[in-house]
Amino acid sequence: MFKRLLNRKSAPNPRPGKPSGKAGPAVDHTRIFQKDKLGIVAGLRWVPLTKGEKGKLFNEARAQGDHSYCITPDGTQIGFFSSYPGDHGKGRGALASLALLLGKNYSLGGKEIFAFHVDAERCCLVALRDGQPVPGFDVIGSVEMVAERLNTFLQLADVGSVRRLGAVDLLGNVEEIDWGLVLDEVNAKVRLKKIPDIRKIFAVMAVAAVLFVAVSGAIAYKLAQERKIAEELARIANDPNIVYETKIDGDLAAVTGIGQASLQRMIGGLKQIPLQIKGWRLSKVECNPSLCNASWSRIYGNFAEFGKALPPSAMGQPQYDVFKPEDLASATLVTQHRLEDAGTGNAASAAPPPKLARSALPLRNAVSSKFFSTLQDLSMVDIQIKVEPAQLFAGQGDVSQLVRPVVDAVWTIEGPLWTLDDIVLEDYVALDTLTVDLDADKTAASMEKIRYKLSGKYYAKGKDF
Repeated sequence: MFKRLLNRKSAPNPRPGKPSGKAGPAVDHTRIFQKDKLGIVAGLRWVPLTKGEKGKLFNEARAQGDHSYCITPDGTQIGFFSSYPGDHGKGRGALASLALLLGKNYSLGGKEIFAFHVDAERCCLVALRDGQPVPGFDVIGSVEMVAERLNTFLQLADVGSVRRLGAVDLLGNVEEIDWGLVLDEVNAKVRLKKIPDIRKIFAVMAVAAVLFVAVSGAIAYKLAQERKIAEELARIANDPNIVYETKIDGDLAAVTGIGQASLQRMIGGLKQIPLQIKGWRLSKVECNPSLCNASWSRIYGNFAEFGKALPPSAMGQPQYDVFKPEDLASATLVTQHRLEDAGTGNAASAAPPPKLARSALPLRNAVSSKFFSTLQDLSMVDIQIKVEPAQLFAGQGDVSQLVRPVVDAVWTIEGPLWTLDDIVLEDYVALDTLTVDLDADKTAASMEKIRYKLSGKYYAKGKDF
């Protein structure tokens, strides 16, 4: 029916082998396991690495409690771990990254996913793309957590193009992992290293400078330099641009649901949901960039019949809303459905969803001639448009004080369901939700009056840069 209507996230322990007077971080044994006397660590926190940013990332990592790191062979990512690289007390040398071992010794390229049981309580999952770890998919923990992360990865990828290796009960019909090959070559490139303390290095350099000035006897020069340093530090601490630049790129990268491709995936998911299933009427659908949630009201039928008749897009069995025992006759259900490509009817396409690039964003006044003009045209066909004033994104304060500011603004579109295919979103427009409310008491003939609501934000440069 929808197809027809739409055609229109312990105290520190002393470090082993170190003087007992200085305590180090507690060893996170939950993410460490042994293979052939080699200590292997999984669940690293992978972040992008760009030229000149390593020192800043080291400072941020130490502030978050990390003490060791490793870098991918191509130098584009850095992985952080909370313990020191040799504190596990077992195995040969420093800990080795499981993701880097798999990428170096076992990967065949393309999209790959490795999932296996570490012991009775822990499972491990590592996803690679062209031999490089995929951030967010290097995890170790319970079976449930690994299964949830596995399903998320497969939803974002073309399932048929993913090479699967590991445990049959986690991945189905898969290849077994040959640990002899995985551990064939273990060198310094896959081992963790201690994060250097940049602050101590700077402190030593400052002391050396002070000693040089003292030896030279230039007391006046020394006082002038100290004053200059203090002024520069104060300037840095109060410069809004420095504060803004440390946050903006990460916040932009976290924005999802960008552009027309994301809208088409939501529409495709919506089209796979029927209006009735075995006496249960669809009452509401809420889609986000990850999945669609469908709410159902009982007219007749039972839970078992409903579960057996779910469409292929359904993700698992329904969630039962809280109800009293005497309310079984009027119970409600909630199901989750994967997004589909509206053009092909297949699961979300293999191409990664677009990301916001600050340099590619339009100027704020240019949005008026593009996105706003499109919204004005839509308002002529019984579509209601609302756009709130733009505000500074990823910060607070005055846009005029920043050199490269980004602004965002909330927008909403409401209209008849048959007009949804006419909506066109630019790659600087993010879609948060697509909601369709249905009145279960209406007749089939009035279904043409069903309306949808889209909401999201647009992003633009606050000034020319």
